[in-house]
Amino acid sequence: MTSSIRSRRAIVAALMSFTALAAAGTARAEETIKIGGIMSLTGAGASIGKNAEVAWKRAVDDINAAGGILGKKVELVLADTMTDPTHGVSEMRRLIESEKVAAVVGPATSQETTPLMPIGTEANIAQVSSAASTQLTPQVGPYHFSTSPIGENQMIPNIAYALDTLKLTKLALISDNGGMSKAAVSDIVSYMKGKGVEPVAIQEFAFRTEDMTPQLFSLRNSEAEAVLLINSIGDDARKMLENRYDIGWDVPVLASLTMTNYAVGNAATIGTEPFEGVYSVQFEGMTFCPGDALGEKPFAKFAEKAKADIADLDRMGGPSALVPYYIQPFILAAAMNGSGKTDGKSVAAWIEANAGEIKTLTGKLAASADNHFLPSVESLKVVKNPYQLREDGLVERADCAQ
Repeated sequence: MTSSIRSRRAIVAALMSFTALAAAGTARAEETIKIGGIMSLTGAGASIGKNAEVAWKRAVDDINAAGGILGKKVELVLADTMTDPTHGVSEMRRLIESEKVAAVVGPATSQETTPLMPIGTEANIAQVSSAASTQLTPQVGPYHFSTSPIGENQMIPNIAYALDTLKLTKLALISDNGGMSKAAVSDIVSYMKGKGVEPVAIQEFAFRTEDMTPQLFSLRNSEAEAVLLINSIGDDARKMLENRYDIGWDVPVLASLTMTNYAVGNAATIGTEPFEGVYSVQFEGMTFCPGDALGEKPFAKFAEKAKADIADLDRMGGPSALVPYYIQPFILAAAMNGSGKTDGKSVAAWIEANAGEIKTLTGKLAASADNHFLPSVESLKVVKNPYQLREDGLVERADCAQ
């Protein structure tokens, strides 16, 4: 056999081996379903991003341990918005066009989520974020859902508690300038008017502010008896309590989910005294009343595992700070397994029809063709001492029957 023939045969054999390897690689890729996770991993919102990353990875591990999606292993592909909506658009396109993700979880805020939704809609990609602006309607984003209740719904239990239990009527309102909060303020004011009261003062502070004492002084001068706080990040909740304590203003504060979810970490930073008189809302599945069994709720079991596995969990805000993100991949998995498909249109249709069947740590979900904000107002309860968790990670409700 001549050397040229041997050489040609060697080349053919090498090509056949390469083709076989490529085919095997394609087969493996087809056996994996990629879920994109897009969040502020760096930049001003990096504290949220860390929580989301940890929560998503745990969720994907748990989903895979339970059999994956449609019998295939789930792979998480991360993308960093850098707290910059423009950069977020580029990262969303990368996830869809280069990484070929089947669906997306994240981001956290409405200002980052809004410009991403049209990209997902065009690509027929389902998305589950924690954005809560009322502008994120099914008409704008037909394949987008949120694990956050809208801002108005987060305040409704607080307003009822202030009026009916604390017997206070002079309520002030303060919010950040993020998309969710700005959209919610007018709805909250309208709801209060329907209850026969109006805010005695309204103030706004910049997202991730360094100081809100001017706003708090203005609210104090209005003779407000209590303050309603709605905001998006834990650092701003901490700063509000810190500045309120600095100026010696001890009126009750009734706050949104952000206060509760970051209370443990914030108390570790500023102490517990600034939390005096602070109430906030939490999902019913993460609360208890005296006499409730210890460690029985699904969230309690999740908290126990998280405490054992995550060394800096308290600094991150405790188990509750992970939950809004942890449940997002599970919602997608339930919809894909339920519908037998992964495209955005099929996933959205299944969630609209079957949201109540999805089991989460927070409690029952609800959705329709007109509402893609999965938690309802009924799933939220007012809690007291949000930084003080029971042994099983639950926080005490303020409205328990005596």
